[in-house]
Amino acid sequence: MYCKRILILQQSNPRFAMRNKELCGLVKLVNNGGGTDATVFVTNADVKMLGEWWLLLSFDRQPVARKLDTLNNCVFGLPLQKLDNVSCLLVKKEDRCFEAARAYLGENACNALARQMDALARSEPEQNDTAYEQFVASTDNFYNGANVSQLKLQADSRYKSVSEYSDAFERFYAAGGRCDYYENVKREIGKVFVQFPPYYPLIRRYRDSFFVRIDFPNTDKYFVLGVLQKEGQIRYICYGLPADGASLDDKDFVYVENAPTSFYMLFQDADTGQISAINGLV
Repeated sequence: MYCKRILILQQSNPRFAMRNKELCGLVKLVNNGGGTDATVFVTNADVKMLGEWWLLLSFDRQPVARKLDTLNNCVFGLPLQKLDNVSCLLVKKEDRCFEAARAYLGENACNALARQMDALARSEPEQNDTAYEQFVASTDNFYNGANVSQLKLQADSRYKSVSEYSDAFERFYAAGGRCDYYENVKREIGKVFVQFPPYYPLIRRYRDSFFVRIDFPNTDKYFVLGVLQKEGQIRYICYGLPADGASLDDKDFVYVENAPTSFYMLFQDADTGQISAINGLV
């Protein structure tokens, strides 16, 4: 049965973050067919420090460990797992293991994982295939029996998540909602974050943030969607249009200077849903 879960990693040890930054990230778990696919993205980690990065997972208190060859969208497969109670630790292995960040959904087993860090970070199963062989195997399975029309339909279907978020947005205001905006739309906005690629320039600019880039089909136009956290809670939803030199005469938009692209940004309060002026962040 198809199932998808998103865990937001939150820093638990500042030692492993870049100077004046807070480490954060995302773990995506997808059950689709006979296995569980995991994708790991981490930002603001100090990758210059020697050692290995590991992800420790607990599925209904059954631990699994994987060494990460990159923190930039590392992908690996697991045997099919139940995703109702999932905990994870991002671990830096030096002479021994240190916890860097954690997250959980359902029952919290993070402390149990922490007690097993050193043992688990030695237990990764052997991977005998080369990276090229693994790539060939995965593409062979993906394209087997597919045609170009089907692949195009699958690619275009990700824009359905944007439409669903737009519908949830409108329902909130149509119902006269005045509070708990993010709680009402987090399922739909989570789907958008899964379907579209991370936008690193803004993730690096804002502490405790996550942004994706959404390209309009068949054009070179795009916008960005993101969230800002404060004290572990989603505080703002952000919508950005590239500032390509044209001025935008709208008092609700804030000009955010950034490289390689600056943006006109709307900041929406995650509780009330109202547009908020937060110039102190820009």
